[in-house]
Amino acid sequence: MSGNFAQDRVFDGLGDFPFASNLALNRAQEAEDLKARMAKLEGEMSTQAKTFANRETAMYVELGSLRQAKKDAKKALQDKSQEAVQLKAKILPLRTNMIELDELMVEMKGKMAKLEERATQREVLLRQVKGELAEKVESFKKIEEELTNDVVDAYGEGFQDAIAQFACVHPEVDLTPYDESKCVVDAQLVLAV
Repeated sequence: MSGNFAQDRVFDGLGDFPFASNLALNRAQEAEDLKARMAKLEGEMSTQAKTFANRETAMYVELGSLRQAKKDAKKALQDKSQEAVQLKAKILPLRTNMIELDELMVEMKGKMAKLEERATQREVLLRQVKGELAEKVESFKKIEEELTNDVVDAYGEGFQDAIAQFACVHPEVDLTPYDESKCVVDAQLVLAV
């Protein structure tokens, strides 16, 4: 029963430590995942910006060529103008995507700052919980030592009471060879190890 009592006292002492520890670990993992996603988004945005720049440059070169060829072939100019309109239709969604990515990046930076702040707060809380746990473990060790000493004292007193009661009932028996440091092994009285 004293083992369950001591175990219950340890669990009571731990309190919300496992929950806070898991929560802090989960928050730290979420921050790392968010950093990885931000890096991936930055890479994708850079690639899209290069693609956009290349397409825009190609469009201007194409338009310059069309202006030069205007004197030679009006029909060719109309075809190239149509192609330019199609390219602009493709560029517009890219620009919209780029604006959305910029907004998303600003939002993500804000969220990341909040997550970093929360992670820092969790680290401080974790250190406090570790300190409190260390104090409780030390307190548990003291209580365990006190309980052990109480058990030893109670055993000694109980043994002496049992000897006294036996002596009252059987006064003819010599009880001097019996004390609490001895035990019976193979029907022989020996010193306890």
